[in-house]
Amino acid sequence: DQKSVNVRLENKGNNPLLVQSWLDTGDDNAEPGSITVPFTATPPVSRIDAKRGQTIKLMYTASTSLPKDRESVFWFNVLEVPPKPDAEKVANQSLLQLAFRTRIKLFYRPDGLKGNPSEAPLALKWFWSGSEGKASLRVTNPTPYYVSFSSGDLEASGKRYPIDVKMIAPFSDEVMKVTGLNGKASSAKVHFYAINDFGGTIEGNASL
Repeated sequence: DQKSVNVRLENKGNNPLLVQSWLDTGDDNAEPGSITVPFTATPPVSRIDAKRGQTIKLMYTASTSLPKDRESVFWFNVLEVPPKPDAEKVANQSLLQLAFRTRIKLFYRPDGLKGNPSEAPLALKWFWSGSEGKASLRVTNPTPYYVSFSSGDLEASGKRYPIDVKMIAPFSDEVMKVTGLNGKASSAKVHFYAINDFGGTIEGNASL
């Protein structure tokens, strides 16, 4: 039932910052003004003085209909723009200024979804995939929840091979590459760490 959430930004630097906030649907190259999402970020632009903070309110507007049988995902963006330098202080000097952008996943979870999101990572189904000479895994998510990973590897013949883990959408499949392994291996086992709602990890294992 929660239709809004507050995000606290802190400027721990010694100079003020101009901050722009917006949400997108996954295309990190899209211009903020061209994006249509059922959320607003207020205020969209703010100044944060040194050692001070600013609260950004993200509110669901229901302007676009979202699926009711599964989660939807969006990305919350924060662009930090440094202040314009003092012309006298930088006269005859080379100057490099950087604008930092942070992107955080925002999940919309409708009421009444079946199951428990903390159990979704353990419900994943893992299978061998890929062609000859290349090892990859097909992962099926039968739940209405997104599953994100912090890391994963495949254990075979006493060795560990990193898995190129990806976020898996509800009721979908993803193919993940296994680095350093050529083809399928017998008696292999997958070890992974998924991220829960609180930023912690859920450890899981699966035999192939």
